[in-house]
Amino acid sequence: MRRDRLLLVSAFAVALLTLLGTVGERLGMDRLLKSYTSKTRTHSLFRQGCMLHDLIPSMPEHRLLPLMEAFAQAVSQAPQFATMFPITK
Repeated sequence: MRRDRLLLVSAFAVALLTLLGTVGERLGMDRLLKSYTSKTRTHSLFRQGCMLHDLIPSMPEHRLLPLMEAFAQAVSQAPQFATMFPITK
């Protein structure tokens, strides 16, 4: 039972970090995570989400606000999370 709960929490974390990476890439933040210019994706969406999550505490507000607003909208539109995390304004 304990293992199943841990696996469920892990699955949610992976899904949310991947969603964060998707939102960050849609906003063009992936170019800030690369060390060189490339037309193709350098990091997976999960890895981009992890990197963005690590940067959130020190991220300037002009970059953080659009990211959090787009992430909240993406979570509310995802059928897996819409009922679990209802976003109200």
